[in-house]
Amino acid sequence: MPRVCQVTNKKTQVGMNVSHSHRRTKRTFKPNLQTCKFHSDILGRDFSLLLSTAGLRTLTKHGGLDQYVVSKPVSRLTPDMAAVKKAIEKKLSATKKPAAKPVKKPAHKPNKSARLIKKTAAKKTETKK
Repeated sequence: MPRVCQVTNKKTQVGMNVSHSHRRTKRTFKPNLQTCKFHSDILGRDFSLLLSTAGLRTLTKHGGLDQYVVSKPVSRLTPDMAAVKKAIEKKLSATKKPAAKPVKKPAHKPNKSARLIKKTAAKKTETKK
């Protein structure tokens, strides 16, 4: 079985070891893969996935396996994840429940320091005079 993340599609990369004298020898860079089980609430079963740590963070950010798979188009998913998405969509269409919407992040508001707020307030009062 190839060492590939099922979410991010990270694979083993090839590079060089470079010694102090600049001699080069081939080496491989392997992704940090972990076997994790994720539960699908819609399908009611567990899936064992081989994930990189970045893929694990991605699934956690999206709120789990179901939300991640539903939010991504099939073209962006690996074949294993596309099969999971197809099963979820089939189950959702049979039960007539709306699809789980992806979690939206709130809009980013830039942090303003107290000094900056006072400065802008002072400029506003100067322009009013």
